[in-house]
Amino acid sequence: MKLAFISDLFYPSIGGTQMLCKCIAEYFHNKGHEIDIITSYDPDRDLSEKDYKIIQLNDLNFAKSHIFKNNVYDHVFVLADMFSAPLQTMNFKSIKKTTIILNLDENVYSWIKNGSNGFTDEVINFLLNQLKSATNVVSFCKEAPVNKFLNESGIDYHFIPNFSRDTLATSLNLDIKKHLGIKDKKIIFNHGNIEARKNQFNLIKSFFDSGLDSEYVLVLMGSPRSKQDESYLKKINNLIKSRENSVFLLKGTNNMSLVDCALRQSDIFVLPSLAEGLPLVLLEAMSAGLPWISTPCGGVPGVLGEMNSGIVLEDFSLSNLKQSIISILDKNSRNEWESMFTEDICCKKYEDLL
Repeated sequence: MKLAFISDLFYPSIGGTQMLCKCIAEYFHNKGHEIDIITSYDPDRDLSEKDYKIIQLNDLNFAKSHIFKNNVYDHVFVLADMFSAPLQTMNFKSIKKTTIILNLDENVYSWIKNGSNGFTDEVINFLLNQLKSATNVVSFCKEAPVNKFLNESGIDYHFIPNFSRDTLATSLNLDIKKHLGIKDKKIIFNHGNIEARKNQFNLIKSFFDSGLDSEYVLVLMGSPRSKQDESYLKKINNLIKSRENSVFLLKGTNNMSLVDCALRQSDIFVLPSLAEGLPLVLLEAMSAGLPWISTPCGGVPGVLGEMNSGIVLEDFSLSNLKQSIISILDKNSRNEWESMFTEDICCKKYEDLL
């Protein structure tokens, strides 16, 4: 079959949506399908990828694009939130089969409910009609804002959880502790784009205020993506500059081998985010076997809340953080990851939609 995957963003841009798109596309390529990735223009993108063809568009207004005029695709997968260009401009009725993989965080859900940030009744009705025109709608969360929205709107959907690559499979063998000059302390790890929504500043502050730095170091890996994020990074740097031996900030969000290497050598993963879908970084930590602590963001409580290897903290206070780390440090999340969040398990569910 000839399949298209449409995403506003794709490699070299890094994020959960980009990784999901790449992994599903590669899975279907390995099954013998012909794959096109349709995304926005990026001058730094490597177009030599052999597993799929990358089609870059300067204008993602699909109402103006002729890319679907001959209806050459047997199935089109659209990775979208409520702001994405494909969802706002595509004519789904003209395509043979479409699957919309929808992400919607707490902020957008509240805007829809309140009719704020441009979500007028007219806009909401248009977007609902777009979703109803698709063959399938997929949510990778349970009991999250996206599910509330779909349930309240009477839209049937499939639950297919997010998934991650196997972080134990990377060949890079770098001694992170030796590289950073860490001797006898355990590593608390966090990985993600540096932005206010990810809440790294408050994690660092809680780490300092709780006295955890006597036994642990906090290693953050990530990079800012906008000028606003650059300002947030400066705020973080000002906080840690006097205690640089306790908190390490590593660049290299798009270096997956380095991320995997850091995960394998860490002791616990902490996710302080204020808003998420079903965060890929948390699943990556589970694939490395790490115990984890997370705020109740997005789909985390509904999908991961019953897991034995992690704790969802309603109150991310200092005492709770410290006590939770102590109580869960000996847990291993690898088996839970293998039972539900591997690429083969989840991509087979997408294959069933063809």
